[in-house]
Amino acid sequence: MKSFTAKPSESTARILIADLDAGRFIPRFHEREKFMRASQVTLIATLATILSSSTSDAAIIYASGQNNGDPSHNSGNYYYRIDTTTGLATPVSPLLTGGSVPALAGSSDGRLLGFSGGRVGEVNPFTGTFTPVGANNGLTVTGFDVYNGSGYGVPVSGSDRRLHRIDLTDSTATPFGDSNAIGSALDTFFANASGTNIPFIIGLGSVSNTLYGVHLGAGKNNLVALNPIDGSASVLGAVNAVGTSGNPGEGRYSGFAAMTGIDESGDGIYDALFGNVNFFDPDAAGPLPSQRIGGVARYDLINGTWSLIGTNPGLIFFGFGSIVPAPGAATLLGMCGLFAAGRRRG
Repeated sequence: MKSFTAKPSESTARILIADLDAGRFIPRFHEREKFMRASQVTLIATLATILSSSTSDAAIIYASGQNNGDPSHNSGNYYYRIDTTTGLATPVSPLLTGGSVPALAGSSDGRLLGFSGGRVGEVNPFTGTFTPVGANNGLTVTGFDVYNGSGYGVPVSGSDRRLHRIDLTDSTATPFGDSNAIGSALDTFFANASGTNIPFIIGLGSVSNTLYGVHLGAGKNNLVALNPIDGSASVLGAVNAVGTSGNPGEGRYSGFAAMTGIDESGDGIYDALFGNVNFFDPDAAGPLPSQRIGGVARYDLINGTWSLIGTNPGLIFFGFGSIVPAPGAATLLGMCGLFAAGRRRG
């Protein structure tokens, strides 16, 4: 058998050709091919495991909340990790000293952001730290979301309650669109005179290219769709669709403070809307006390209603945020599948 350790040269090339012609290289070629196939299978499995994990993390919600019933909301605070298939919330932070950030949002670069005290900043849900940037912009916002690299919020106090765009680097806020876009949409929907309804958008989340928030009003709790480009608004469903979801015959649900989009498909785009339901009153206005249920709900973007995924008795939530995975995870998984199929055909 001729050796394959010869130095690269014209003679080496002749030796290889001779071995190939004689069929002596075939067993070695097959061994090499078997090794390459095994290596590729291992690589594909590893990539699939990593990317599948990233995709599953996309359907996780991080929440700020409380477990001790303190009406000031300044004690008993934790950050939680919520499984969107069961609604189960698990604390991931230590007990916080003071309150937690009430408005959360995930960003496309893998960060959890929050808005508190007129400033936006990064939240570490595992340590409980909040690192704000810039100066106080003067807004009181309880619903915050990130879309296309900018933050968004609707003030719940003051005279200018239109959609504001918030700079994620310095917290400066810029109102845009018609000054009464949301109020006018509410007046039209509820068939009220102009100026009747003062917007109170308590939560904010996005799906695809639309922002959504819950407007709270007496008998007028409704999901509102907001355009992040021009600030226009429209109201979804029947009158009080949010307030009458669940099973009103069993009692009254309330406390729709938090909202977020989640990415169920793992393609880097929010495709489902989730919110919270904090309270259940078993006899509405009767003598029985309201219960803290820590409900996690999925919204229907056609009729504006919600359905409970699960509850966490004793808890209430303030803010929801879901971190978007790096775009392309699903694409890479698909490529792994195509590559594997191609190797089998080869």
